[in-house]
Amino acid sequence: MRGDKKNVIKKILVAEELSENISLPADTGITITVTGNVEKTIDSIILESENTTLLCLIVIPINRYETVYRHMNLIDYSKIFYQMLLVGDDSSLPDHNLDRLYHISDFIDEKTSQSKIRFIIEKSFSIIEKHFQNEQKKNWYYAKLIDAQRDQEDLINIGKSLSGEKDMEKLLRLILYLSKKITGADGGSIYLVEEDENSRKRLRFKYSHTFSREIPLEEFVMEMNNKSISGYVAVTGEVLNLPNAYMIDALAPYSFNPYFDRQHSYISRSMLVVPMKNHLDQIIGVIQLINSKEDLSGIRKYENEAFEIKLETEADFDRYVVTFDDRYNSLLEAIAGQAAIAIENNRLINQIQMQFEEFVKASVTAIESRDPATSGHSFRVALICKEMAMAVNSVDKGYLGKYKFTETDIKELEFAALLHDFGKVYIDLNIFKKAKKLYPKDLENLKLRLDYLYRYIELKFFAKEMDIIRESLASNRPSNETLSATHEEKIKKLTRVTEMKEQLIRLNEPTITDLDPDSVLSGILDEIADIECTDITGNSLDILTDLDRINLRIKRGSLNEQERIEIESHVIETYKFVSKIPWPPEYKNIPEIALRHHEKLDGTGYPDRLNGREATSLQSRMMAIADIYDALTAQDRPYKKSVPLDKVLIILKEEADRNKLDPDLVNLFIDTKLYERIPAAVQSI
Repeated sequence: MRGDKKNVIKKILVAEELSENISLPADTGITITVTGNVEKTIDSIILESENTTLLCLIVIPINRYETVYRHMNLIDYSKIFYQMLLVGDDSSLPDHNLDRLYHISDFIDEKTSQSKIRFIIEKSFSIIEKHFQNEQKKNWYYAKLIDAQRDQEDLINIGKSLSGEKDMEKLLRLILYLSKKITGADGGSIYLVEEDENSRKRLRFKYSHTFSREIPLEEFVMEMNNKSISGYVAVTGEVLNLPNAYMIDALAPYSFNPYFDRQHSYISRSMLVVPMKNHLDQIIGVIQLINSKEDLSGIRKYENEAFEIKLETEADFDRYVVTFDDRYNSLLEAIAGQAAIAIENNRLINQIQMQFEEFVKASVTAIESRDPATSGHSFRVALICKEMAMAVNSVDKGYLGKYKFTETDIKELEFAALLHDFGKVYIDLNIFKKAKKLYPKDLENLKLRLDYLYRYIELKFFAKEMDIIRESLASNRPSNETLSATHEEKIKKLTRVTEMKEQLIRLNEPTITDLDPDSVLSGILDEIADIECTDITGNSLDILTDLDRINLRIKRGSLNEQERIEIESHVIETYKFVSKIPWPPEYKNIPEIALRHHEKLDGTGYPDRLNGREATSLQSRMMAIADIYDALTAQDRPYKKSVPLDKVLIILKEEADRNKLDPDLVNLFIDTKLYERIPAAVQSI
């Protein structure tokens, strides 16, 4: 806790009505102020500065005691420490309530000698100063107690926080942040011990942060020896608590390099440098804290100095920076010990998972972040494949009886399934989200052109009707029959445009119908061609663009041939990407498994139209079933609704009967009701 130093003022305040009747000694060394309003004078002194504390002897007539005392109760007790010297006749004592005597130093009459008054003044200020010192000491002990309590709480919370963080970069940031928070340090750095290719230990600067300013620093490696402060701690394992880095003993083996300070206009004064030791007592790194800003004066002004106090000018460094309290030596050692264990655990986890889970997780996240509609698909396919592999292991006869998957084989299949759609990151996202034959903006443009056609016909007939009316007026012959026939023709054509618009909207749906898109579209195009619609420049206007015609002629689904080819290319992109990963030997088949999950037994699949059951691995055939099952049952695809389970099983069976899917695997999937185990597995993701 830091606060500015208190400004202590000593005063003797004398009520104006006593100034001529009582004589105070002038040689006490304490300022005497005569005032006509004691309360107002006290308030003005205290308000001069928020850090002012007034030590005061108040000399007033006894009849003013109650009024002054009530006012004193309204003032913050930490702002003023006082005694009252009451003046009056003995006969007036019974008339006043003086039961609160601890604020009254004495009672005198106007004839009291200066020597006695001097004694009373000295005694009064002795009492006042004692109260003031006791209050300061109490605040100091309270601050220490609060700090100790917070240190213990922080130490517990640090252990919890460090044990739960698995990301190395975040872990290092957290270690340094919590170390600075608990010690009130302005800045700090973390160094980690590593070995080079010749097994020589080096010290790598990993992370640094300073609250007072943004200082961008990059990683670097330094020799691990006694010459530098951090190197000395890393080699010896000693804790260094330096009051001033610029005043290190000349006999010390280490020295301070001021390059950083000169480069960033900073002043590194107090330092606390602690080794991080693992459970084997090996030093794996160093925590270096710089410039403690903590103050234990007992005057609490900041919630936490580390965050709130900024060291911007040289005066700030002089004013705020102090030596790290000795209690932090052992406390930071405890933090460093917890940090070392957390780092070691983190390293172990990263060594095991760096090439596999972390990479796969990042890859799948990248895929699904592009298309929320397929969120969770890769994870679900991986779980289905895992369940199918374990189901195959339970088969003892027949075609599947010869296959047995080890835990490593299942893990290989799981990784391949997780990455099977990675190539989609290279495909236009709009294609994946294409719910209907036309993209929404293309459909809207088509409807606008049809609306234009409607208005064009309407205006064309309006002009024709006006010509008939003008001709009738000029010839003075009735035109009702002609107008009526023209109006009927207009209504017929406008109605047909509306019908065509509705037909095209229906044709845009990707559902399979008895209608032949080609014949429907050809009929509409012939009718539109007869109208000869033009734009405002007189040029012929194509109501249906070439792309509209291509898309609306799609007989099944929402993708045209070019889009389907692009979609199918995702397996090639997946293979190219996954093949670049340096998989260990036990996972060497992952690229091939992922590549073949869209191949069909009859040779109609992609990318290579492979024919026959043995042309692809069993794992790829399992993934093909898992992929289709999840695509059919998924609730979140924009281009279709989820298919009921009984219908899904029928579709899978039909695909197997048509020599598309492996029949033994489909039968296993259905007969063992493997799909019933999938929801529970999905929930555990």
